Amino acid sequence: MSGLPSFSFNGSEVSSAEEAFWTWRSITSPLFDVSIPDSHGVDAFDVKVDSYHLGPLVFGSVSAQAQKFHRSPLTIARSGVDHYLVQLYSQGGYAGEADGRDIRVGPGDISILDLSQTLQTQAGRFQNFNCIVPRTMLEPLLRRPDGLHGTVLSGRTGLGHVLGTYMRTIHKSAGSLSAEDGAAISEATASLIAGCFGPSADSRETVATAKRGALLLTIKRYIEANLSDPSLTVEKVTCDFRVSRATLVRMFEPLGGLSGYIRERRMFRCFAELTSPSPSRCSIADLAYSWGFGNEAAFSRAFRRMFGMSPREARADGTLAQIAIQRGRSGSNGPILAQWIRDLRM
Repeated sequence: MSGLPSFSFNGSEVSSAEEAFWTWRSITSPLFDVSIPDSHGVDAFDVKVDSYHLGPLVFGSVSAQAQKFHRSPLTIARSGVDHYLVQLYSQGGYAGEADGRDIRVGPGDISILDLSQTLQTQAGRFQNFNCIVPRTMLEPLLRRPDGLHGTVLSGRTGLGHVLGTYMRTIHKSAGSLSAEDGAAISEATASLIAGCFGPSADSRETVATAKRGALLLTIKRYIEANLSDPSLTVEKVTCDFRVSRATLVRMFEPLGGLSGYIRERRMFRCFAELTSPSPSRCSIADLAYSWGFGNEAAFSRAFRRMFGMSPREARADGTLAQIAIQRGRSGSNGPILAQWIRDLRM
């Protein structure tokens, strides 16, 4: 039996602290935009990363110096991932905002972050354990899958102690696990995370919630697969899934409504095309029309409201962003972990 695919990066083993920082920036690019609070901190930057691919999950540890983490609408659109990130801070912690709500994490605490939502935090020197779980695996197990972003489980509580001990054990044992072992324990890991962060009142409610979550997930997948179809409307979804409009309203109300959700996902696709390393050279108007927007001016205004820049500025900035990412690749296999995160599937 083969062992788990693994990835390690030690900043002290590359040619300079600056190279270590840019490699770290590349590694974390699917999750966050990172920066150093002190402009001179890059000259002394150091980081150590160990990660394992369990199949459905990615698990690992990080120790690094103080830095800022930012996940903006641009980062969300560029990265193309919306997994859940569960973090146990064994040393240090962070403070900031998760989608506009205050969040504070200390040593021993565990947080869950929804990578489809924004984040802005600052951490001191830290060491943590990380578990990245695809939405397709965790969402059906949660009572409020879109309401957990920034939830913190104190390490002093019973549930926090249980989950923290489990995460430490997984990290300690990962080097001796086979690929078959990793796949086998992934489902148990997701269930434990769901049980600790979103306990249900009784088993009947758990089943009902799981069914609602599964239906929501199925409809989301259907929307993603048909975003370029101009006929994708609330009426079409209602007909294809044989659910009432009232049911769809309740399901998508936390996401801004079904029409708003479709419009947002189309906007993210436009952003992804504009900032791709090989962007389409079609006009902004043609791009807007191809993704179901009937008016270029209205599309540009909506784009600026969502991303803080015009479509043309995004196209130009996307090129610059790719250059920055490439700087982090020099002489390093850092993007391997970034690719794991992007490709993570159930």
